[in-house]
Amino acid sequence: METKDTASPSSENAVGSSWSPGRPVEGPVQIETARLRLRALREEDAEDLARIFADPSVVQYSGGRSPTLEEVREGIRQHVAEYYRDRGYGLLVAELRATGEIVGRVGFLTTEIDGTGDAELHYHLAPAAWGDGLATEAAQAVLEWGFDRGGLDRVVAVIHPDNHASRRVAEKCGLTFWKEMDLMDSGAFKVYQNRPPVEHGPG
Repeated sequence: METKDTASPSSENAVGSSWSPGRPVEGPVQIETARLRLRALREEDAEDLARIFADPSVVQYSGGRSPTLEEVREGIRQHVAEYYRDRGYGLLVAELRATGEIVGRVGFLTTEIDGTGDAELHYHLAPAAWGDGLATEAAQAVLEWGFDRGGLDRVVAVIHPDNHASRRVAEKCGLTFWKEMDLMDSGAFKVYQNRPPVEHGPG
């Protein structure tokens, strides 16, 4: 279950953002749902996440290449430095509350669309966690956190058109289809949003 996203966390240079940097986040993020615990990435999570991304079905719609363990580990280091510290939001590990097993990753990256940086919702879960509503549960929880505590007012999801399961998750979370967008070397993707972008007039 995944949106468009490179397999290892990384930052993207954006012109602007719908995230308000004037709203700091207090303490490490941890969100609990009925079945999941969503918490900040740690370097020791790299092996579990690399194992999940090694499954071809997990990366099928996000470039098709599985990252190496070192790429995942370095991605976590970079993400903590560039997202948690500078932006106040980012990607979170998804653990089963009952067992502590890591089943995926969910949260936000910044993506640039039409010259504006938007918070982009991402969710990647291990195939064993598919089909039981966990992706929707996780995505709804991080969206609620993002709007209530993370300073977000606009969120998008960029999804491969053939990834019907991820499109259903976005729709269940209240996102609606906005437009198609061509990504270099990847073809057309569908963009969903929670609300239209603010139109800025001349001057």
